[in-house]
Amino acid sequence: MLITMPASPVAANIDWDIDQPGQANRAEFTGKRRVTLLTAAPRWYAKVTLPPIIGEARVLDWRAFVVDCDGIANSFRVVACERAQITGVAVSVKGAGQSGKSLVTKGWGAAGQKLKRGQMVTINDQLLMLQAPVVADANGEAVLTFKPYIRFKPADGAAVEVARPYAVMSMSDPKNGWKVGIGQNYAVSFDCEEAF
Repeated sequence: MLITMPASPVAANIDWDIDQPGQANRAEFTGKRRVTLLTAAPRWYAKVTLPPIIGEARVLDWRAFVVDCDGIANSFRVVACERAQITGVAVSVKGAGQSGKSLVTKGWGAAGQKLKRGQMVTINDQLLMLQAPVVADANGEAVLTFKPYIRFKPADGAAVEVARPYAVMSMSDPKNGWKVGIGQNYAVSFDCEEAF
Protein backbone atom coordinates (compact mmCIF):
# COMPACT_ATOMS: atom_id res chain seq x y z
CA MET A 1 0.00 0.00 0.00
CA LEU A 2 1.25 3.51 -0.84
CA ILE A 3 1.17 5.89 2.12
CA THR A 4 2.00 9.61 2.31
CA MET A 5 5.05 11.06 4.03
CA PRO A 6 4.28 14.07 6.26
CA ALA A 7 4.88 17.43 4.59
CA SER A 8 6.50 19.12 7.59
CA PRO A 9 9.17 19.37 8.69
CA VAL A 10 10.99 18.53 5.46
CA ALA A 11 14.08 16.34 5.60
CA ALA A 12 17.33 18.05 6.60
CA ASN A 13 19.33 15.48 4.62
CA ILE A 14 18.63 12.72 2.13
CA ASP A 15 21.63 10.55 1.22
CA TRP A 16 21.02 8.85 -2.15
CA ASP A 17 22.77 5.73 -3.46
CA ILE A 18 22.17 3.54 -6.47
CA ASP A 19 23.18 -0.09 -6.42
CA GLN A 20 24.14 -1.50 -9.83
CA PRO A 21 24.98 -5.16 -9.17
CA GLY A 22 27.55 -6.79 -11.41
CA GLN A 23 30.02 -9.63 -11.55
CA ALA A 24 33.73 -9.10 -12.22
CA ASN A 25 36.02 -11.85 -13.52
CA ARG A 26 39.79 -11.38 -13.80
CA ALA A 27 41.98 -13.53 -16.05
CA GLU A 28 44.80 -15.21 -14.12
CA PHE A 29 47.40 -14.91 -16.87
CA THR A 30 46.67 -11.45 -18.29
CA GLY A 31 45.08 -9.79 -15.28
CA LYS A 32 42.40 -8.33 -17.54
CA ARG A 33 39.02 -7.77 -15.98
CA ARG A 34 35.62 -8.46 -17.54
CA VAL A 35 32.46 -7.12 -15.90
CA THR A 36 28.93 -8.33 -16.49
CA LEU A 37 26.21 -5.95 -15.29
CA LEU A 38 22.94 -7.33 -13.97
CA THR A 39 20.83 -4.82 -15.89
CA ALA A 40 17.53 -5.85 -14.32
CA ALA A 41 18.77 -5.28 -10.77
CA PRO A 42 19.60 -1.55 -10.19
CA ARG A 43 17.87 -0.09 -7.13
CA TRP A 44 17.86 3.33 -5.44
CA TYR A 45 18.58 3.60 -1.70
CA ALA A 46 18.15 6.62 0.58
CA LYS A 47 18.79 7.62 4.17
CA VAL A 48 16.28 10.27 5.25
CA THR A 49 17.21 12.44 8.25
CA LEU A 50 14.81 15.05 9.62
CA PRO A 51 15.96 18.20 11.43
CA PRO A 52 15.56 18.17 15.23
CA ILE A 53 11.86 18.40 16.11
CA ILE A 54 11.11 20.21 19.36
CA GLY A 55 7.79 19.36 21.00
CA GLU A 56 5.65 16.27 20.90
CA ALA A 57 2.85 18.00 18.96
CA ARG A 58 5.23 18.63 16.03
CA VAL A 59 6.42 15.01 15.77
CA LEU A 60 3.06 13.22 15.90
CA ASP A 61 2.61 12.94 12.11
CA TRP A 62 6.13 11.52 11.71
CA ARG A 63 5.66 9.01 14.52
CA ALA A 64 2.40 7.86 12.93
CA PHE A 65 4.12 7.62 9.52
CA VAL A 66 6.88 5.36 10.89
CA VAL A 67 4.28 3.02 12.38
CA ASP A 68 2.02 3.21 9.28
CA CYS A 69 4.89 1.84 7.19
CA ASP A 70 4.26 -1.53 8.87
CA GLY A 71 7.98 -2.30 8.84
CA ILE A 72 8.97 -3.06 5.26
CA ALA A 73 5.40 -3.69 4.01
CA ASN A 74 4.13 -0.29 2.81
CA SER A 75 5.72 2.14 0.38
CA PHE A 76 5.93 5.93 0.09
CA ARG A 77 7.27 8.58 -2.26
CA VAL A 78 10.59 10.33 -1.62
CA VAL A 79 11.08 13.42 -3.79
CA ALA A 80 14.51 13.42 -5.46
CA CYS A 81 15.09 17.18 -5.86
CA GLU A 82 14.91 20.20 -3.57
CA ARG A 83 12.73 22.38 -5.79
CA ALA A 84 10.80 22.14 -9.05
CA GLN A 85 13.17 21.37 -11.93
CA ILE A 86 10.79 22.90 -14.52
CA THR A 87 7.28 24.38 -14.48
CA GLY A 88 4.52 25.02 -17.01
CA VAL A 89 4.75 21.71 -18.88
CA ALA A 90 2.65 18.53 -18.87
CA VAL A 91 4.94 15.84 -20.25
CA SER A 92 3.67 12.44 -21.33
CA VAL A 93 4.85 9.36 -23.22
CA LYS A 94 4.46 9.48 -27.00
CA GLY A 95 3.84 5.97 -28.28
CA ALA A 96 3.22 2.66 -26.50
CA GLY A 97 5.65 -0.25 -26.24
CA GLN A 98 8.83 1.74 -25.56
CA SER A 99 11.49 0.13 -23.42
CA GLY A 100 15.21 0.30 -22.72
CA LYS A 101 17.09 3.46 -21.78
CA SER A 102 15.33 6.03 -23.96
CA LEU A 103 11.79 7.26 -24.39
CA VAL A 104 9.99 9.57 -26.84
CA THR A 105 7.90 12.17 -24.98
CA LYS A 106 5.61 15.10 -25.77
CA GLY A 107 4.22 18.16 -24.00
CA TRP A 108 7.46 20.11 -23.48
CA GLY A 109 6.14 23.36 -24.97
CA ALA A 110 8.43 25.62 -27.05
CA ALA A 111 11.60 24.27 -28.65
CA GLY A 112 14.84 24.35 -26.65
CA GLN A 113 16.68 22.69 -23.78
CA LYS A 114 14.36 21.73 -20.93
CA LEU A 115 16.43 19.62 -18.50
CA LYS A 116 20.12 18.87 -18.02
CA ARG A 117 22.11 15.67 -17.79
CA GLY A 118 22.06 14.55 -14.14
CA GLN A 119 18.52 15.73 -13.45
CA MET A 120 15.78 13.19 -12.78
CA VAL A 121 12.39 12.09 -14.11
CA THR A 122 9.82 9.59 -12.86
CA ILE A 123 8.09 7.23 -15.27
CA ASN A 124 5.65 4.53 -14.05
CA ASP A 125 6.72 5.38 -10.45
CA GLN A 126 10.35 4.61 -11.39
CA LEU A 127 13.05 7.20 -10.70
CA LEU A 128 15.45 7.65 -13.62
CA MET A 129 18.53 9.88 -14.05
CA LEU A 130 18.94 11.73 -17.35
CA GLN A 131 22.12 10.82 -19.22
CA ALA A 132 21.79 13.60 -21.83
CA PRO A 133 20.14 17.04 -21.96
CA VAL A 134 16.44 17.06 -22.84
CA VAL A 135 15.98 19.23 -25.94
CA ALA A 136 12.45 19.74 -27.28
CA ASP A 137 11.80 20.17 -30.98
CA ALA A 138 9.33 22.61 -32.60
CA ASN A 139 6.46 20.18 -31.83
CA GLY A 140 7.28 20.08 -28.11
CA GLU A 141 8.61 16.52 -28.40
CA ALA A 142 11.88 15.23 -26.92
CA VAL A 143 13.72 11.96 -26.47
CA LEU A 144 14.75 11.17 -22.90
CA THR A 145 17.95 9.17 -22.40
CA PHE A 146 18.42 7.81 -18.86
CA LYS A 147 19.68 5.14 -16.47
CA PRO A 148 18.70 2.64 -15.27
CA TYR A 149 16.46 1.12 -17.93
CA ILE A 150 12.63 1.21 -17.80
CA ARG A 151 11.40 -1.81 -15.84
CA PHE A 152 7.79 -1.61 -17.09
CA LYS A 153 6.79 -0.32 -20.54
CA PRO A 154 4.68 2.83 -20.10
CA ALA A 155 1.39 3.26 -21.92
CA ASP A 156 0.96 5.87 -24.63
CA GLY A 157 0.01 9.12 -22.91
CA ALA A 158 1.32 8.04 -19.49
CA ALA A 159 2.43 11.02 -17.39
CA VAL A 160 6.14 11.72 -16.94
CA GLU A 161 6.97 13.58 -13.71
CA VAL A 162 9.58 16.19 -14.59
CA ALA A 163 8.94 18.95 -12.03
CA ARG A 164 9.37 17.02 -8.76
CA PRO A 165 10.53 13.48 -9.65
CA TYR A 166 10.34 10.89 -6.90
CA ALA A 167 11.20 7.32 -6.04
CA VAL A 168 8.70 4.88 -4.55
CA MET A 169 10.49 3.54 -1.49
CA SER A 170 9.89 1.24 1.47
CA MET A 171 11.76 0.88 4.73
CA SER A 172 14.94 -1.21 4.48
CA ASP A 173 14.56 -2.62 7.98
CA PRO A 174 11.38 -3.90 9.66
CA LYS A 175 12.45 -2.18 12.90
CA ASN A 176 12.04 1.62 12.72
CA GLY A 177 11.32 4.37 15.24
CA TRP A 178 12.44 7.72 16.64
CA LYS A 179 14.57 9.11 19.46
CA VAL A 180 13.49 11.61 22.10
CA GLY A 181 15.71 13.60 24.45
CA ILE A 182 15.28 16.09 27.28
CA GLY A 183 12.89 18.93 26.43
CA GLN A 184 10.91 16.84 23.94
CA ASN A 185 13.77 16.99 21.43
CA TYR A 186 12.91 14.38 18.77
CA ALA A 187 15.14 12.82 16.11
CA VAL A 188 13.71 10.84 13.21
CA SER A 189 15.77 9.11 10.54
CA PHE A 190 15.32 5.99 8.45
CA ASP A 191 16.90 3.96 5.64
CA CYS A 192 14.73 3.08 2.68
CA GLU A 193 15.06 1.33 -0.67
CA GLU A 194 13.25 1.46 -3.97
CA ALA A 195 10.11 -0.68 -3.89
CA PHE A 196 8.96 -2.41 -7.08
